[in-house]
Amino acid sequence: MDKKQKLNFDDIVKKSKEAQQEKESVMTLKEYLGIVRNNPGIAHSSPARIWEMFEQSGREKITDLDKEILQADYRYNLICKELYGVERAVEEVAEYFKAGAKRASTAKQVLLLVGPPASGKSTFVRTLIKALENYNERPVYRIKGCPMNEDPLHALPRYLRKNNWDPVRASRLGVEEPIENELGIPAIQGDLCPHCRMSLFSEEFGTYYDKETGREMWWNVEVEPFRFSTQTQDGIGSFEPSDEKTQDVGDLVGHENIGITNNPRYGRNHPNAFWLDGALQRGNRGITEGREFLKKGIDERLLWVFINVAEEQEIKVYGSSFPHISVDTVVIGHCNLTGYKDFKANSAHEALHDRIYSVPFPYPLRVNDEIKVYEKLIQQESEFDFGKIHIAPEVFRLAAIFAILTRLKESDMGVDKMIKLEAYNGELADLTDKDQQPVDLRQIINEGQLSDDMEEREGMFGVSSRDILAALNQALAKIDEETGCLTHLNAIKALKNVFRHRMGYEAEEIDSFMDSLTSSEGSSVMEKFEEIIMEEVSKAYLETYGDLIDDLFQKYIREAEYARKLKRKYVKSSGGSYKRDPVSGEVLEPDYKFLRSVEKFMQVSEKEADIFRGEILELKTARENFGPESYRPLRKAIEDKVLEDAKDNLHLVLSTDRAREDSEKKKGEQIYENLINQRGFCKVCAKEAIEKVTEILNR
Repeated sequence: MDKKQKLNFDDIVKKSKEAQQEKESVMTLKEYLGIVRNNPGIAHSSPARIWEMFEQSGREKITDLDKEILQADYRYNLICKELYGVERAVEEVAEYFKAGAKRASTAKQVLLLVGPPASGKSTFVRTLIKALENYNERPVYRIKGCPMNEDPLHALPRYLRKNNWDPVRASRLGVEEPIENELGIPAIQGDLCPHCRMSLFSEEFGTYYDKETGREMWWNVEVEPFRFSTQTQDGIGSFEPSDEKTQDVGDLVGHENIGITNNPRYGRNHPNAFWLDGALQRGNRGITEGREFLKKGIDERLLWVFINVAEEQEIKVYGSSFPHISVDTVVIGHCNLTGYKDFKANSAHEALHDRIYSVPFPYPLRVNDEIKVYEKLIQQESEFDFGKIHIAPEVFRLAAIFAILTRLKESDMGVDKMIKLEAYNGELADLTDKDQQPVDLRQIINEGQLSDDMEEREGMFGVSSRDILAALNQALAKIDEETGCLTHLNAIKALKNVFRHRMGYEAEEIDSFMDSLTSSEGSSVMEKFEEIIMEEVSKAYLETYGDLIDDLFQKYIREAEYARKLKRKYVKSSGGSYKRDPVSGEVLEPDYKFLRSVEKFMQVSEKEADIFRGEILELKTARENFGPESYRPLRKAIEDKVLEDAKDNLHLVLSTDRAREDSEKKKGEQIYENLINQRGFCKVCAKEAIEKVTEILNR
């Protein structure tokens, strides 16, 4: 194998210098207008740019079954590698940005993500911010030296623009229609900030003000590219309210420049009387994140600042005589359910309620999605050495089952929680209640979301993925790396103990969680563990039978064909094709007992048996090389039959409290080896599995 090629640091430095030179290139506004005309997307608003990121990353259509469960049509690639099971929330946010890109009224509301702790709200915002920092679809430009990274088009005379079009003044320049028509862009929104108005065009300080002619030389305003950055707060702002006594609206809109305001020569009316260093100015052209947006006790003035930005794209610097400052930023707030509930219940905030676009952000409700969370944060991003530490098969599945069970409501339709969980995960073809009556999955889903109180909808309560991860990580940290394995029982023990270290749960909630984990009555993780471990050991046992499953599969097909042949009414086979008694010569019956012993494991009634066999034979005719893998339900039924027939023998093979023959010991050793070589177990968890199954069989 070739050695990895070493990096050439001289080459890296050279390319970095070239990139810096390209980045630092400066042009005039006149040159910039030519660039925009050739590529109108450069003048995108912040919602349009974010929607473009969603579009460019691509999306995939969700399958019909997943669509019903996830209640969404598309899975967006921008988000789906970071968050799982929140497709509906992501789709609703994407539609919000799409509307914002078209300047629809929806985008004039503050976007608010609402959900339980650790449901992925912050991760969603961080993913958007990271995508902005890596945005390279087209360059983004600003007026050079502007503290707000402001749109260069703000330096254009207002009378040339659609919203302030003055045909008389424009005609003097030979301009017959608004400049936006020439550039192929929507109407330019906003105006210069006080700092730029002074530094560019004021009589006293303006760099581009010709004192001799009194002209504003806007065409020479310098324009430069910039990149979004969290570290330098370019295009990305963040605000988190403090306690009631220390809340400062200046953190949002900028702070007083005492050196200017206390100077008699300038005073509070000077354009530099306030630093434009608030979160909203920092987030101009990109995103402003509002953390704990509806924190209890938040000053209502702060909320109105956010609302005005979303609705009018303007901010007012309190305490100054500044005109409203134009800002182009997407405000994304997020909060937990407690703050949202208090805010919603307060009628004094009624005017604010109407200006917030809230999107529920729940926990995943599918086991497969929850497992992906654990795999991502434990196996892919943690520092555990999984070359030395083993995780038993289905451990993440058991943990995910526990999490999902705590997030589901009891059904009034007689559907058990575990059955509902399996249906949500797409594991059941037919959903039935406790009386085996068919139930519509859509009804179950709607029932789970049927509540005026967001807190009572499925996915908005229960154990968080963060708590599950804490339990699993603690269990992994305790493992001896030399013989380390996170076994099923160790994981269940860790899940049970994690609540000793967690705050925020009521005693009744914890009792309910413990029932979901270890209860012997009703659906519980412990019962599921026993079912899973029995299945794994049983499969390892079946593998010791070699070709028996395949042989029985083929026997079922032969007997089904023979039964079908005997029942033909019009097209009879030749006499030689019938099975006959070697002595009497009478036609023998098919092995109906064998056929029924298999079919019962698929809940095929005797009345429907002929129809089922006919359909199996049709499937055989339609598929080449038809075998056990061609129709898994039939193979599974044959496996169940073999296992049932051999259950007593399995008990004998695994038993340690009785004398065993050499053949039985050899079978037991083979099961152990199959668990390790075929089923993904290690020596530690294989031993635990066999001991557990032996205990179950001894009951």
